[in-house]
Amino acid sequence: MELGVRKPVVSPTGSRPMLVVIHDFAPVFVRELSTIVETLMPIVGHQLSAAVVPRWRGSSSGRTGEGYRELMGIARERLLHGWTHQSRDWWQPISLLTGRADEFRGLGAAIIRQRIEAAQAEFTELTGEAAQGLLPPAWQLPIRATELESLRFVMRFRWLECCRDPQRVLPLVTWSWDWGRLGWLSCGGELIGSLLSWRDPTAIPCIAIHPADVSRGCLPHAVRVIRQLIDSGHEPTTATELMLDSGPMSAGEGSA
Repeated sequence: MELGVRKPVVSPTGSRPMLVVIHDFAPVFVRELSTIVETLMPIVGHQLSAAVVPRWRGSSSGRTGEGYRELMGIARERLLHGWTHQSRDWWQPISLLTGRADEFRGLGAAIIRQRIEAAQAEFTELTGEAAQGLLPPAWQLPIRATELESLRFVMRFRWLECCRDPQRVLPLVTWSWDWGRLGWLSCGGELIGSLLSWRDPTAIPCIAIHPADVSRGCLPHAVRVIRQLIDSGHEPTTATELMLDSGPMSAGEGSA
């Protein structure tokens, strides 16, 4: 997708926005999530996005734990990160690399909508609100954002896409250190983010942090990139705020 010559996106305060998103926000990772949140809060405050998986690998165990709910409440934005974050088989390359994390790969629009509907029901029970945005597991979503009418936006690796207006697309440049089972790819993931940022300086920086980054020692790398972006004039915000003018919300919609 090419948008031609663009001007940088500027927030109402005059700063250039950036996103900090914690992926795989599920109770099974509560220890790692706690480390991530405690590390990032002094830097970005509550301007965090939690990509919530309502039924991680088919399990809802630990979802009502006070520690998990407290961590989730700290994030200003909560996104839907699939339903189970698990695909049906192993044999596709991305499935092999990510341990079947590519939940929507190979599925048709109707089945994807069914899974999102089920995920929304549990997400609403968990958070008290419907998710406004979807961050596809393993970045895999084989349908257009406009085919997901119940959502406001989809956050892909390179684009923030409105589900209600196909012309409203914001460019992203994403830093991510977790590329599946091969931990040694983390340095390459950081390099990809830096190269994409150099190639498209008008794109909105997005820092994707995973629980695996804690055990692999990559969290300090993410913190360094976040500090560099803030020092260069970027201001942490959320995708919901960036997409506020993408159409009227229905009653009961919104994100804390």
